[in-house]
Amino acid sequence: MTAPAAAGALAHVCMRATGLDLSHDKPSARMRYDEGTGIILFTEGQQVQAYSTSPSATTQQPLWVASPGEGDPIASLSVSLDGAILAVQRGTAFLQFVHLKSSKLFVQGPKSRTRILSFFWCPSEGCDFVMATGQGLELYQRLPQGQGLRYKGSRKHPTTWCTYSHESRIVLLATGQGGLWLQAYQVTNDAVLKLPPFQLGPSASQQASPKSGPSQRVSPQDIRILTIYCRIYCAHIDHPHKRLVLYRFFKDAVVLQHTYEIYSRSIELSVHDNVLLVHHLDSSTVLLLDVRARTNGPIVGPLPLAIALENQDDQSVPASIHASMREDHLEREGRVEVASSSSAAASTSGSISTASGGPDHLDSCHWSFQPPNLILDTQACKVWRCEVDIAAVGRTCTDWPLLLAILQRRHPLLHPTCDIKALLLAIVKGALLEQLNMCTVKQIFDACALGYAEACAAPPSPHQGIIPSSPESRGRALRLAAPALAPQEVELKVLRWLHEEEATGVQYLEAAIAQYLASCSWQGIAVPAGLRLLSIDVALLRGHKHQVVSSLHQQGGGWDSGALAAHLERLARKGELAEAWQLALDMYARLGMHDKHCQMLLAKVN
Repeated sequence: MTAPAAAGALAHVCMRATGLDLSHDKPSARMRYDEGTGIILFTEGQQVQAYSTSPSATTQQPLWVASPGEGDPIASLSVSLDGAILAVQRGTAFLQFVHLKSSKLFVQGPKSRTRILSFFWCPSEGCDFVMATGQGLELYQRLPQGQGLRYKGSRKHPTTWCTYSHESRIVLLATGQGGLWLQAYQVTNDAVLKLPPFQLGPSASQQASPKSGPSQRVSPQDIRILTIYCRIYCAHIDHPHKRLVLYRFFKDAVVLQHTYEIYSRSIELSVHDNVLLVHHLDSSTVLLLDVRARTNGPIVGPLPLAIALENQDDQSVPASIHASMREDHLEREGRVEVASSSSAAASTSGSISTASGGPDHLDSCHWSFQPPNLILDTQACKVWRCEVDIAAVGRTCTDWPLLLAILQRRHPLLHPTCDIKALLLAIVKGALLEQLNMCTVKQIFDACALGYAEACAAPPSPHQGIIPSSPESRGRALRLAAPALAPQEVELKVLRWLHEEEATGVQYLEAAIAQYLASCSWQGIAVPAGLRLLSIDVALLRGHKHQVVSSLHQQGGGWDSGALAAHLERLARKGELAEAWQLALDMYARLGMHDKHCQMLLAKVN
């Protein structure tokens, strides 16, 4: 175990209490999470109580209480998506169904008369409920008034074990002696789609045979189904090779897309704001991965998990963690510093206020990780959410182009304590203040342009399945909601500010402006007229009059604007650029600004 972080230390990931705390009411209850409805189920004896995990819930009273009747201990539970029926599993032969309003019960077993491996409710038309058995999937539809289930068909497939994700509607069936051969089905609104089979291994080869002897065995605890950036992945925690392997689902292929190193045999996964969190439970540290990053490693170095505090006397923190805290816990600061030698700063709301250390026993059996980012303390009957502290990431990431690209993919509503836009501006401004080499500046401006182009792209048309047809389809699957930097902001708050404050050399600023114009052109982004004016002014300061004239002629009207024509007119009247007179006249004529054109001609005659 690692010692708790020192007071005031940063944490990239924190646990925030959801407000659901039943430690005094449910000391002996068993705690479960229902992914389909997002509620917590407590089983105590033969009674089941449901509680909401919604942040808007203002009371800790149960949503409902059900009594499935006497029998063997309850092994598994699932609530219908409309919250009307509770499915109860006590053994492998049949299921009990309890109508929550009328308390009526009925029993249903699989038509194949084989053992039940799993079951779940689904929103597909003509199919409300699925049983997974040793022979595959059995599809059922609820009868009117919920008094039974009607068999609707099956998907035959020999199955060793299975796992289901409600977020992606993907069910994985494992076949073969080692469970390495996987078959996926996606339950869409109107059908159950069969996806290509694949094998876990060095390559997601579809030619391998499920009958071949396994080199290792895989259990459902080694597999997670993740949805990141609207992409669906099968995550394989490969313990023998200490790696995390992500296979991406397409309609016509399953592709091994990412491989990451892990450093523990006790691993759990969470996803917050499309950042993959790899929890190393024995050390309570977390790796942050971004599947869209240009690196195949963590975006920052690992740090211990921390506890987010609303105030210093937050009673939701476990007593074992309170004992390790010091009174001078990390207070909210007034600004965020970008990691650099000179610490270029941005005025933001700062990092999340955290305790001095997080739980250092996450590998205990009473901690349960649930998708996408919930942590259940089944011993204390509390529920937590994992959150990324993006301000802390900004302080510790030294790769500025990578950091800027990552920040532009974050959703600001999920990071209320950090002003992401101010942090983005601080990165760009800090890079130019430190006069980083043009190769790094190019990467930063390319990331800015790409982020803005993606933010402006039209959202994808709605469709029933969320899996693209092939890996070659490069259409953007998600419209970014993060505050990407617009060209007007880069011009006014960075480049023009540097020029007016004389904060950097004119030669360096000229090269930076040219690089940003090239990055915008690469993405097809319209450049504001003010940036053209600034580039001309900086070039004239360098004495590059011929370059200015040549560039304006080469554009052939591509830069035409009223503001640029007026600026050229002012330069001509001041005598700073002799050719500007004719350039302004031609531009006014092309723009149809005949009044301005005539005024210039009259002024020249006079």
